[in-house]
Amino acid sequence: MVQTAAPNKEDVQLIPAVSDAADSGREPKSFAFEWIPGEEADRRKQMVDLAKDQLRNYIEARAKNSIAANETHSTPAKKVVTTKPPVPDLENMQMVAYDLWGSNQPVLVLSAQAQAQPTSTTTQADPGLQYSIVLVAYPDIYHNLHKMYVGITDKFHLDVTPRLELIDAVDADGDGRGELLFRETSDQGSGWVVYRAGADKLVKAFDSLNPE
Repeated sequence: MVQTAAPNKEDVQLIPAVSDAADSGREPKSFAFEWIPGEEADRRKQMVDLAKDQLRNYIEARAKNSIAANETHSTPAKKVVTTKPPVPDLENMQMVAYDLWGSNQPVLVLSAQAQAQPTSTTTQADPGLQYSIVLVAYPDIYHNLHKMYVGITDKFHLDVTPRLELIDAVDADGDGRGELLFRETSDQGSGWVVYRAGADKLVKAFDSLNPE
């Protein structure tokens, strides 16, 4: 008797394909930004500092919500002293720069994970919560960063903010400008989302989990 082995789910790969009706015969275009020597390190430090600030705000907000949810009125006269939770180090960090507008203006995309440090407000069932962060920004002519998007989430908040994984920059609508393609993971499952870079923020152009 010959038995056929079932395919291993871990071997299955999903590959998105993006095209428009008029792209036949068009040469693929790279939106990779070409750095001036020495410039990338400065922009990377700025992005890391901004990402840590955003992560700090997220963790502090979670800690305040946790304290508020557990407050009792048994000792109303007692003053509660809280300490700010430590900001974890960024792990598995990647930063990519794209020239999405064709104007030699870099759009920076930083993605990373961070492991929560145990504190007095951390539950025993979840002592090491992992956060994921995606930060998109661009530097102006004075090298100041302008935040376009920040998405921070954890396994308990995927319904509010999906986890994003950058795939690449693509010309999704054939206008010669680049859009950002992400793989997204939410409480509904996994899918693909395309964001168009506007002057001040990212605008969602396509979402396979929530098509319009």
